[in-house]
Amino acid sequence: MRAPLFIAAALLTPAAHASAPELFGYGARAQGLAGAVVSDARGHGAVHANPAGLAFEAAPGVAVGYQYATFDLTLDGASHAARDATATLIGFDLPLPLGGPLAERIALGGGFVIPTNSVLVADIPRPGAPQFVLVENRAQTVSLQAAIGVRIIDGLTIGAGFIALSALDGAIDVAPNAEGRIGSQARDQLVADYAPVFGLQGRLPVNGLGELALGLTWRGESAARFYLPIDADLGDQFPLPVPTLQVEGVAQYDPAALGYEIGWRRDALRVAVGGAFSRWSDYPVPIVYTAVPEDFPTQPEPGFDDIFEWRAGLEYTPRIAAWDLGLAARAGYRFTPSPAPEQTGLHSLLDSDRHTVALGVGLGWDRLHLDLAVQWQQMASRRHTKDPDAVAAAGYDPEEMPRRHAHEGRIVGGVIELGVDL
Repeated sequence: MRAPLFIAAALLTPAAHASAPELFGYGARAQGLAGAVVSDARGHGAVHANPAGLAFEAAPGVAVGYQYATFDLTLDGASHAARDATATLIGFDLPLPLGGPLAERIALGGGFVIPTNSVLVADIPRPGAPQFVLVENRAQTVSLQAAIGVRIIDGLTIGAGFIALSALDGAIDVAPNAEGRIGSQARDQLVADYAPVFGLQGRLPVNGLGELALGLTWRGESAARFYLPIDADLGDQFPLPVPTLQVEGVAQYDPAALGYEIGWRRDALRVAVGGAFSRWSDYPVPIVYTAVPEDFPTQPEPGFDDIFEWRAGLEYTPRIAAWDLGLAARAGYRFTPSPAPEQTGLHSLLDSDRHTVALGVGLGWDRLHLDLAVQWQQMASRRHTKDPDAVAAAGYDPEEMPRRHAHEGRIVGGVIELGVDL
């Protein structure tokens, strides 16, 4: 078997291939509704769900929160270790105090997701090593979001913004030190990858039947890549030329996606249904192996499929006048089909259909509001059987790789958020 040289395998930690806002939603309200907020995004949560919702805000606000999630993944009958996802959330929304025809028509918003134990996580696995590429340590990168919303006419708003993910650029030098011993020095810097976000919201009163709302959101592809060239100089004792080894890949990836939703509100009750189209067919090879012979077969593409996911949310927001309290009870469901095909060849990029059930509650008093949400994401059981011919065509010995994989899992998480209207 001809195999690449994995010098950096011990330098980086477990794999991560998409961001926390895509996995859980951004903000406690969105998480409690399983993402069913595209037609009624509000406050700082609108910067991710639909920036057009910022323009419906009348007062500025800020919020801070903390989210936690644990991953219970099973691979071939054994527990598969994955680090917990913990992050701090910070958000704001700011209607601009303009006058004349622009009065109460333009608002800004921003949101931060800051993992508490990492800035970016990546990995250099062996070829064919099984990875839960869409959920394993998925929330391990800093995410920055900013947007602007504009109210065109009463009941119709548009918005635009960007999402920035942290990426890694650097190098590793291997050379003798002053004592003649071989050592290594790493140089790296964090850079940002930007993706555009556009949104539209429309609200139409229906006589005697409440209000109808429509929402659309387009998010561009976002990829947090890493580049680590390894230059080796073994000194005079080993005067052998060593070519530069380029370690590169994608640590975090969110596909281009179109979200759509229709909602209906009457008095304190809101119901919404919708979904999203995600272009996973553009998903790149997560790890590029460069230290291979010139005649080594090209690594096969992942071959992911585009998907349609579905969401539904229910929200009840009564007000208790006697105590001057605002309440919110939320529930949501999300079905996300897996874009990953059966892993019959070299790759073992494991994933399966996911069912998400969410619950949330909110309490508001005067200008303060406290929101909580919990999610249970269940990954369906799935099996993969390798095709020895496909593995051999990729340049590897089928006898050195497992013949089949079976996996399933669940993700349990929650978020608490405290906000104030200024």
